[in-house]
Amino acid sequence: MRNKIAALAATTAFVAGGTLLGATSASAAVDPPGGSWDHTWTTTDGAKGGTIYIEENGDVVSLCDTAADGLAPRANISVEESSVPGAYDTRYTLTASGGLGSCATARASDGGTHDLPEHWNIGVGIYLGPNYQHSSQHYYLNDH
Repeated sequence: MRNKIAALAATTAFVAGGTLLGATSASAAVDPPGGSWDHTWTTTDGAKGGTIYIEENGDVVSLCDTAADGLAPRANISVEESSVPGAYDTRYTLTASGGLGSCATARASDGGTHDLPEHWNIGVGIYLGPNYQHSSQHYYLNDH
């Protein structure tokens, strides 16, 4: 009987510990790790369901799901055209599709379209779901 009680207590402690660890890591993952961010923007919904973090040095762009609303945040990263001022061409799109606390990250070291040109205007569109819900558009000069 004693062995059964000890086994039950150990199992209960293990399950409770695993549940607590899961909750802690999910809440800590919402704000991506790293240094200071040059730009941070959110979707326009009341829950701020998506947040994008940008560090110009290394062209680090991290998009995170910051609300348990069932909608995946998405972002379009664009560069202003040289021949048509004010017109932007989309370089790539990010989707944080893993639910609350999940993030999708791109950086210049990934190569190709993720390496954003220096001294060019960059456009960042952030929204929820596939239908551009709660979207907002932002711009910055990629100068470092």
